[in-house]
Amino acid sequence: MKKIGIYPGCCFQGADIHNYDITEDFLEKMGVEGVLLERSACCGGGVIDETNKMIVYGLNARNIALAEEKGVDLYTPCNTCYMIIAKTKLALDSDPELKEKINKILADEGLEYKGTAKIYHTLNLIRDFIGMDEYKSKIKRKLGGVKVAPYYGCHVLAPDEVALDDPENPTVLKEILEPLGVEVVEGYQHENTCCGYHARFTNPDQKERLAVKPLDGAKEAGADIVTTPCPLCHKAMDGYEEPILQVTQLINVACGSTPEDAFWNLNKTEVKISIG
Repeated sequence: MKKIGIYPGCCFQGADIHNYDITEDFLEKMGVEGVLLERSACCGGGVIDETNKMIVYGLNARNIALAEEKGVDLYTPCNTCYMIIAKTKLALDSDPELKEKINKILADEGLEYKGTAKIYHTLNLIRDFIGMDEYKSKIKRKLGGVKVAPYYGCHVLAPDEVALDDPENPTVLKEILEPLGVEVVEGYQHENTCCGYHARFTNPDQKERLAVKPLDGAKEAGADIVTTPCPLCHKAMDGYEEPILQVTQLINVACGSTPEDAFWNLNKTEVKISIG
């Protein structure tokens, strides 16, 4: 069985602890053993990353080194964590002096960043680690008659150097959704705008304005539901008129879980989808 290191970040803490169960269930259904990186720390995205790159490089070189210590690659479902950790790997792998400087710090804990671990997000985990054919083979029932609007969120499509797909014409989420039997609704208004999550503490009014735009656009385009790979986007956008689920919640149900087991019932906005 394949193994992957699970980097939880902040998305699996407190009231969001069920996200870990969603992730574990998803990996189990895909035939992948998840290995929790217990000693990992916050990636610093949206806070430290904007003020001190060296601290962020140290934090995330350490996170990657914890995966390398266990002989596994690193997987995080969070768009922001993916971006920050992937940018750290890119910086260290392209700058031997920076890598050496960071490793001197990590040595105090007996760790070393080697650069051997790959960084995965749900989108490229399915596409590149699991493989699309294997993914499709795990689907047990089709979610027919449901119109789903894919919402990528910002940090898997930007910046270009760590983007998981073509930022101008992404297709991977559509390719993941279509085998579930849903009708994919693309090209809706505000499809590629920000969810506003990182403004929720500094400018909550702006967060409210941003979060509702893609939801309204999806509804106007006839979608029954919006789905995103990012737990932070889900958290920012849940609670308005149009329902939103994490894509792993849809996948888990298509692979045999009940909606309750996939925690649809914890949504603030009720998900009214008939499951055959």
